[in-house]
Amino acid sequence: MLDFLLSNPAGITIVLLLTGASAGFVAGLLGVGGGIIMVPLVSYILTHTQPDVITSMHSAIGTSLAVIIPTSILSARTHMSLGNVDFMVVRKLALFVFIGACGGAIVASQLDNSSLKILFGSLCIGFGVIFLIRIFIIGYGLPNIFIRALIGVIVGLLSSLVGIGGGSLMVPALTSFGWTMHRAVGTASLVGLVIAIPGMISFILMGLDVPARPTYSLGFVWLPGVICIASTSFFMAGVGARTAYKTNRELLRKIFGIVLSIVGIRLVYSGYVAGGFSFLTG
Repeated sequence: MLDFLLSNPAGITIVLLLTGASAGFVAGLLGVGGGIIMVPLVSYILTHTQPDVITSMHSAIGTSLAVIIPTSILSARTHMSLGNVDFMVVRKLALFVFIGACGGAIVASQLDNSSLKILFGSLCIGFGVIFLIRIFIIGYGLPNIFIRALIGVIVGLLSSLVGIGGGSLMVPALTSFGWTMHRAVGTASLVGLVIAIPGMISFILMGLDVPARPTYSLGFVWLPGVICIASTSFFMAGVGARTAYKTNRELLRKIFGIVLSIVGIRLVYSGYVAGGFSFLTG
């Protein structure tokens, strides 16, 4: 069915719109930014519609980061109205997250397509496990500046590296330091902006001179994908954020964790089949 839709422009548009709707809803519901859904689907779309493109994962990640910007804005705005964004946390972590996000984009630019698939798949498996296990409280309140720097840089680097909003790492980190799930999700939605903006700019600049990119791309950002996905994810993020307060989020987290693990295993296998882990060569 998916391959049939991808055989014509109208079908591709439908798939992109549905991708945006699902990514936006999950972003608002679980505070994960939506990139975990967008990146594998956009990469799949590009691989099957533009077979000459050799940087489909790079373009999928750059596109995801661009879409996360408006999605995070609406999701954070909704959580702010509900009083669930901790601005103190954002202020104390923002610089470290920003540094990590820039570094993640630089690392991603040096990896080839297969390597990014393996890396993204591995992180999906890791995130899936995080969603499945119980988060233990290891303290209350943010730790000292050195631990904050470590958390911020790791969240920013890994999130920008694979095109996600940071919630997959930030939410477990905050809940383990005593923040409630609702407040952690709301705060993570704002942190997503600190990751997505520098990450997107870096992917644009680093992809400007790279050949064999998708048509209508700005660097590693695929503009048709951004327009279609953002048009639905922007609105569904708010729906997901409001739905979060009416559902059994723990059950949803476990289901999402299982799905993530399956997607991760498939991507790791696909990456190894396609060529394994290696760096781009000039």
